[in-house]
Amino acid sequence: MTSGNIQQPQQEGMPNMKVLMYIFPVTFLFFLNTSASGLSWYYFVSNAINILIILVIKYWILDEKKIHAQIQANKEKPKTEGKFQRRMREMMEKAQEQQKATEQQRGKKK
Repeated sequence: MTSGNIQQPQQEGMPNMKVLMYIFPVTFLFFLNTSASGLSWYYFVSNAINILIILVIKYWILDEKKIHAQIQANKEKPKTEGKFQRRMREMMEKAQEQQKATEQQRGKKK
């Protein structure tokens, strides 16, 4: 619901638009502080527009079926084993072999 984590493209004509996003609420707070209904109206309209934008993106821009299909396709791809994973697997196999050898030696002693 917030625009804090949205990366906005840098445009040559409007370099200060990000600053305005922070200045407008503070400015309206001072101008409309004496009239509570004006400040409430500003916050209501701002939140309503943000909710509408989110709903438009969710229902008309994003295709959930396509995204889900892509996720399923990625799950089916074979996973490559990294160097660290390979070394950990080799160490686990060695530890299991040593444990089996120790158990066999204990079995012979009995």
